[in-house]
Amino acid sequence: MKRSLVLALSAAMAIPAFTLPVGPADAQVMTGRGAPRRAAPPRPALTEREENRLFEAEDQVFEIDSQIADIQAAGEAAGGLTEAQQAQIETLTRRRADAQRTIDRLEAKRDR
Repeated sequence: MKRSLVLALSAAMAIPAFTLPVGPADAQVMTGRGAPRRAAPPRPALTEREENRLFEAEDQVFEIDSQIADIQAAGEAAGGLTEAQQAQIETLTRRRADAQRTIDRLEAKRDR
């Protein structure tokens, strides 16, 4: 009696270990369990040409800022900006905005 009870208990406990997936979708899900995850793909680095363009744009912004500061200092010394100086500042400001857009675009690409 004891022997048949132990045999029945061991058979009842072993049944869940022998269950198989019901359909192919379950089998696919179960296969992926515990598998190592793939690493994220590497970020796209800037090409050498893009890096050079980024450095050139940064230099250009620095130079334009110093030119604008020089024109404004000359205008203050003269008691006000002339129309020619104001036009120069507007032109330099547009060039600076273009260079800054280039910097922002390339930095956004680099930091993705």
